[in-house]
Amino acid sequence: MSGFTISQITKNGIESIKEMLAPEVVSAIKNDLPATALAVVEDDTAVGALGGAADGDTFEIVSLYVDPESRRRGAGTALMKELFLLAEAEELMVRAEYTPTDEEGETLKPFFLALGFRQEEVVFPVYCIDSIKNFTLDTRSLPGTMSDILSFRETPDKLLKASGLLNGEEGESLIADMAKRELSFCAVQNDEIHACLVTEEAGDGIMEITPLWEEDGDLRDVKLMLSYALDEIRKTCSGDIRIAIPVFEPETRQIVEEFFGGSTAATVSFVKSSFAGL
Repeated sequence: MSGFTISQITKNGIESIKEMLAPEVVSAIKNDLPATALAVVEDDTAVGALGGAADGDTFEIVSLYVDPESRRRGAGTALMKELFLLAEAEELMVRAEYTPTDEEGETLKPFFLALGFRQEEVVFPVYCIDSIKNFTLDTRSLPGTMSDILSFRETPDKLLKASGLLNGEEGESLIADMAKRELSFCAVQNDEIHACLVTEEAGDGIMEITPLWEEDGDLRDVKLMLSYALDEIRKTCSGDIRIAIPVFEPETRQIVEEFFGGSTAATVSFVKSSFAGL
């Protein structure tokens, strides 16, 4: 059995490992934005990848994936040790977040702790729905609004790119680019987006839904968009797909609980700042 080698992936090679990385990392690499992608290779085949970017004095790990057949054999550790060398050279801390949405997710906690990370407080709760196989909702029972609810697929790109809800500091509409357009929705009034619901694949059979709205946005728009998204997911995806909804504001908690009750998991942050002894 040969050992693992680590390669730093550039724009020219990102297509070969894009399925192992979070879409935002792939998009950043393709668009020459600050980001780092590493691949772990065995016998000339990539068996895992890590992606993220520096934010101030911290490198934020956005995605970490190892092929199931290569797990518990050192591939993930090899990726992390290479990242530690890069972080130490730049005098950066390393941070990772995860939400244990399934049993496999629980294995990440001992993995991080074994590598010398310290566990921090809960970042935010995430509502997890194990199955929407039997989910049905008559949208006529929801109160209407003055907004037009459009899917990203039917929304003009110029409108998505003009929305402050979707644009980052660099002015790139990365969320809109990486979202599953037919499962993401926006509420439009007077040719402006006032609220949106971004749906993206989070790996391992998990679909993540993130609601965003302006301070004066109508929460009824969020309810309608959530009902549309869940109905489309139920019709187009496997019945046992899991849903994860990050909860950033109390209003989101209220809306989600109205649909599903109180099923939550905690997103936990792990931090490593010392790399002595590598």
